[in-house]
Amino acid sequence: MADKIIVIGAGVSGITTALTLQLLGYNTEIVTDKTVSDISHKNKYPEFASLFPSASVIPHSVYSNRLEELFKQSQAFFYELRKRTFPGLTTHKHFEVFEFEADRPGYCDWMLNFSPIVDLTETEVPQRSDNQPLYGWVFDCIFADWSLYFPALTALYRQSGGTITKQKLEQEDISKLPSEVIINCSGTGGPLLFDDPSEDQLIMRGHLLHKSEAPLITNNTGEIISYNYMPQPDVYSDVDGNACDVYCYPRKDGWILGGSRQAGKLGQQQWNTSSDGDYYEIDDIKFPKQIIDLNNEILDNTYGLSLEYSQQLTPTVGVRYIRSTDQGLRLDQETISGKTVYHNYGHGGAGVTLSWGTALHIAQQLTSRSSSELQDLLQQQIAKSGS
Repeated sequence: MADKIIVIGAGVSGITTALTLQLLGYNTEIVTDKTVSDISHKNKYPEFASLFPSASVIPHSVYSNRLEELFKQSQAFFYELRKRTFPGLTTHKHFEVFEFEADRPGYCDWMLNFSPIVDLTETEVPQRSDNQPLYGWVFDCIFADWSLYFPALTALYRQSGGTITKQKLEQEDISKLPSEVIINCSGTGGPLLFDDPSEDQLIMRGHLLHKSEAPLITNNTGEIISYNYMPQPDVYSDVDGNACDVYCYPRKDGWILGGSRQAGKLGQQQWNTSSDGDYYEIDDIKFPKQIIDLNNEILDNTYGLSLEYSQQLTPTVGVRYIRSTDQGLRLDQETISGKTVYHNYGHGGAGVTLSWGTALHIAQQLTSRSSSELQDLLQQQIAKSGS
């Protein structure tokens, strides 16, 4: 066993990976230039993705040839954590609704209690009016209430003996780190610290709104409802004319509402957006007006709730690191200056979703144990911690 393992990055992937190894008996240290708890003005750090999760455990906007394996491992572990009442973990009845026929993504086969919405009554489905045909599906998914889950995850890491050191690393610092094993969870910092083999470094910018003190949205059996809703392209689309969706995820601290999907490349400062007339502005941040207008139609028509343009909404702008649509997630290893470096970044919109799956994958590489054996050991250690 290595004397010490250094994990670079204190986002959800870094914390989860370090915690996994710490609970398995390794001595770990996270080295990072910033942590989520340090930051009061999120919009100054749009590329620090762990400031902005919604966070549903659904493999949206991520590319990997290992996706099914990683997702199923992660999903199973989240459900086990929920059974142990880990802070912030609940289940949602999640709808993905379209005003046109859409291809069903492969991940639908991995979700629990999946059903096409044609099997439901009209009153059960989120919709903005009662007169257009709707397509899509509904399933159960784990939801991590970020204001509760991530602080508890970080606290468990520290409680388990893990340490977090503040240091801004440069590429020349890697060879000087006091560990023979380094795990790179630095997200968009990855290509700056290490040579990245991908020709593409794609990112996706998105706008979110937080409506505080909003009620949980539930159906008549008390299940919490969340949704992604995609209208016709003439109602809401990107600059290329592709249909865009809006969404609502209820949390105990209010609603998280979106969204937008503005494609770009890492380091890009300018964004190709539509005219100012298609935007609202709060706190000097412009965002697509459909985030409010369409969500208000859906919430009012389906649940009798309202969403209005007001200063009670807090806007944020974050970036998802897609990396590549060929194989975006980087989960490999290499030797640099005699050190073994494991890479774990490029999660796109699924950093939370894949966090346990990728952590377990790295643990398997280090221990040569099976995933099921590692999950059992981790659950035992978490139970001992009292979480």
